[in-house]
Amino acid sequence: MESAIKAETAQKTQIYAADLIPELKNYTHKVSILSLDCFDTLLWRKTAAPTDVFYDLQQTPAFKKCGLTAVLRIQAENKARQLAKLLHGTSEVTLRDIYLAHSKTLSDEELTELTNTELAAEKQACFAFNPVLELIRYAHSRGLKIIIVSDTYFTQVELKSLLAHCLPADVYQLIDTIFCSCEHGASKSAGIFKKVTNQLALPASSILHIGDHPIADFSAARACELHALQLRHHDDEVQELLRMQILAASFLDASLRHQRSLQSPFRAVFALKANELTTPAALLGYTAIGPILYAFAHFIRQQITLLEVQGKSPKVVFLMRDAYLPFLACNALENKNTGTCIRISRFSAFAASFKTRQDVDSYLADKIKSQRFYDICKQLLLPESAIEKILAQIEKSSDPNTTFSHIIYQERTLNYILNASQQYRARLKKHLENTIGLNEGDTLLFVDLGYTGTAQIKLAPLFKEEMNVDIIGCYLLTLPTAAIQIKRYGLLDSDTYDHKTLTMLVNYIALLEQLCTSNEHSVIDYDDAGQPIYSEVTINQTQQGKLNAIQQACVDFVSEAEQFSQQHAITFNPTTLRDAAAMNLCRLLFLPTKNEIDYLAEFQFDFNLGTNEIIPIFDLQKGLTGIKRRGWLHSAKENQSNMRTNYPAEWRAISLELALTLMAHHRFGLEISLNDLSHRREQLKVFAIHGNDISPLTLEAQPTHDGYFSLLLPVVGNSYDLAIQFGAHYQWVELESAELIQLNALHTKEEANHTQAADMHLLVDQMTDKGGGLFECLSTESLLMFSPKVVIPGDKHVLRIIFRPIVMRQARAS
Repeated sequence: MESAIKAETAQKTQIYAADLIPELKNYTHKVSILSLDCFDTLLWRKTAAPTDVFYDLQQTPAFKKCGLTAVLRIQAENKARQLAKLLHGTSEVTLRDIYLAHSKTLSDEELTELTNTELAAEKQACFAFNPVLELIRYAHSRGLKIIIVSDTYFTQVELKSLLAHCLPADVYQLIDTIFCSCEHGASKSAGIFKKVTNQLALPASSILHIGDHPIADFSAARACELHALQLRHHDDEVQELLRMQILAASFLDASLRHQRSLQSPFRAVFALKANELTTPAALLGYTAIGPILYAFAHFIRQQITLLEVQGKSPKVVFLMRDAYLPFLACNALENKNTGTCIRISRFSAFAASFKTRQDVDSYLADKIKSQRFYDICKQLLLPESAIEKILAQIEKSSDPNTTFSHIIYQERTLNYILNASQQYRARLKKHLENTIGLNEGDTLLFVDLGYTGTAQIKLAPLFKEEMNVDIIGCYLLTLPTAAIQIKRYGLLDSDTYDHKTLTMLVNYIALLEQLCTSNEHSVIDYDDAGQPIYSEVTINQTQQGKLNAIQQACVDFVSEAEQFSQQHAITFNPTTLRDAAAMNLCRLLFLPTKNEIDYLAEFQFDFNLGTNEIIPIFDLQKGLTGIKRRGWLHSAKENQSNMRTNYPAEWRAISLELALTLMAHHRFGLEISLNDLSHRREQLKVFAIHGNDISPLTLEAQPTHDGYFSLLLPVVGNSYDLAIQFGAHYQWVELESAELIQLNALHTKEEANHTQAADMHLLVDQMTDKGGGLFECLSTESLLMFSPKVVIPGDKHVLRIIFRPIVMRQARAS
């Protein structure tokens, strides 16, 4: 027997759902019985964990009457198992034992009511996993008997009731015997398989057991000389993804695992595809983006239905570029075209919206503070010749904003803008006539990712006034706006989530936008026939190739998730889909996996505002450098030229605790100052040297990250030298950087624009450079000196030295 088992270990021991029947074929000549685990093998729960069922149970009258909450139900089970171990030498218990551990005063009637209630809740939570149903049918066709062996607090009668409810009648009839650990006083690891073989009066080698648990279902069965296979649901990356989803969900909605269960509706869908999810693109599209777009596609379907119930016939339009993947997802869900793609960008919506001076007022009030005057002029549709003259006047002005406003509000300039916008609007309408057959009195359903719905807000009043056309918005995520008269609906909106939660997601939504975008340039105008005119900004072909693969995997998920729903007779309710979309989106933005980060490392984002600017999605090295130099509180403050769109990916690559810190900072609006971050300080003696005058002072360096400290020294003109006595405390020290920063830009978004390297001004005394920034301090008098070699231009500066102590000169109290 041992030799047979050893030979089997050389064969496959872990299998995916797709392998079940092919692998069983290797055993049909060896075994006469197929033994199956019950939960997470034959029956799966829709919840993220088995205990999630208890959070729904605590809302039932039976549980409320007995004072049972989810937490108390978990505690009662633990207590019951401890008592059973103490009194009977086994930790196996029944539901009745568990309830009595909660309260010994419960009557038989109450115990029965609690049992029936919990069993009913499990019937709602569980469904039969179709690949295992097919496995049972196949095994029966090959003459094998089917038994169930389960570690469970359900009795055989109770488990039979659950199986009868969840299984098709033909499959239920094929189950020969059910073994429940609570009735046999032994779990799988504690010897129930011996009891199984004894009761069946068959050799262990005649049984093949399949289950999901590596110890209970595989090792324990093998130890009892059964053949065994572990049904592996997912690989390590998907398991990490599911864990991080749960973590993300805990940040988003306090009612989860407090007032209601946390659902995980797509675990089984992923399991069906487990052996095919082998590339980063497949994993990203199928397991990360797919659930978000599946939920959004259902929401779009729901909004269309609601409008049709109201007697409307909406023309569904998907705003390119970001609504491209939602368009594909809807088509996959319905297995037909759901609507039409139209080319309206934020730039084109603004360009068409300047009907009155008040429209120009509103735009300038929001944009002029950026002082991006060229971009503003382009948005106001001014010609290049006029823009050149305007910029020349601004360059000579001491008050650029006032000068610019004065020029724009000159009658000639303002009339030009309003006339150009009117003509632009006519061309945009022509585009809609060509693409969707726009007519007076139409209802348009604008579909986009969100978030304020700029295109809808800018165009809806004009289209209503000029054509009696209603524009209704349908978005993945909506933020509250002042435009309360605009009809707009979001899958994730302020009816469910507070403003901090929504802005937490929107702040870094550019990653999702880039994954949803179409392979086309941004629209900047239309010709007289209504054909789009595109910008010249181009995303590199490598990125586009990756994007195509991700989007195809997403579409596959939407189609297959819908098939799964129908095949397993599961209806995903709107709340479950909304939760899934939110936690998947939050997980993707804040807690990406290493493979996701590596795969997306070269992705870029263009602003889609009529400019030619492209910026990285993230830059891991810049992220790490920023945190070393500025600490996490200020490292994400970057100007336009140095910014990235998704700092959380950089932080997640560094450490989970940094990513969680950023999540908490956004989610709860935490007010934190630099001094709050740590109680650790490094006190250093510094000398200000002016000729023969030496002024000593003590400064504190604050910790940043990974053992680095930031020391800020005031730079007083060009006639003072500074010396830092590193040797007093350190035998070895690492110098990461030295920078001169304008004081008024320190810890602001403009810091990078007003920072210069200070290395050329540094000298060392009694410090030996060992390479790579590492220095040995030869004595307690070892100094790092700052001695300006040239006149430092500009306003007041600070010198920032980033260093890391390597070897302390002597032990000091921290």
